[in-house]
Amino acid sequence: MTTAISLQQWLVERGLTYQEADLWSEFISDALLLLEDGHSLLRTPQEWRSFLGGCKTTRPTEPEITSGLGDRMRRLRNDAEIDSNRDRIHVSYESPTPGDERHGNRKSKADFRFERKFEAGRAVAFVMEAKPLRTPGDITGRYLATDGLGCFIERQPPYSKELAAGMVAYAFTNPSTWLTALMTALSGGVAASRMAPIELGLQRTSLASDHGRPGLGLDALTVLHAVLDFADESVAD
Repeated sequence: MTTAISLQQWLVERGLTYQEADLWSEFISDALLLLEDGHSLLRTPQEWRSFLGGCKTTRPTEPEITSGLGDRMRRLRNDAEIDSNRDRIHVSYESPTPGDERHGNRKSKADFRFERKFEAGRAVAFVMEAKPLRTPGDITGRYLATDGLGCFIERQPPYSKELAAGMVAYAFTNPSTWLTALMTALSGGVAASRMAPIELGLQRTSLASDHGRPGLGLDALTVLHAVLDFADESVAD
């Protein structure tokens, strides 16, 4: 496996200045940490029972999980200390795509959108799309498909025009195996110009891949990949 490098260094190699890369890497790392902490909160026995009580069945769907995660991330953000990094992040879920002129149910929506204003006044967004993983075929059939990763590199307008975005897998089976399988798929049929494990700080890592967007007339996109454990056996009562 390729040796992990920092997200800041990865972005510098994309052409950002060290200052730009530092701002972006801090923002992305904070967004992913909020997602991870929202997942940890949702999966506590009390929160999980409360969440399932609002679902149609005891087998929650992808939209239901997105809603449950989004609600808890908002709570964590709002309960954070006033001087914490989370106070600088706005988080929303089922977020409408900027530039999509369709309306109502026809308007495309990304699963998560994290926004932050940098000191220079520019507002930036880190958008994430979620897909469930149950069988090996779901990697190419859903996660890396047109309505998965394709939402950022094929769809017009794309879910995000920023230099980085995220994909998150809801792993309903064998959560520890998916990242390796995803790396294999990204190094195969999917056009990833670069891929490697990335250090996010606080002893946290992610997987990053770069993808060209020539059909959209946009610069390449760096995608950060995350896998969240939703296997039934991982919940202890």
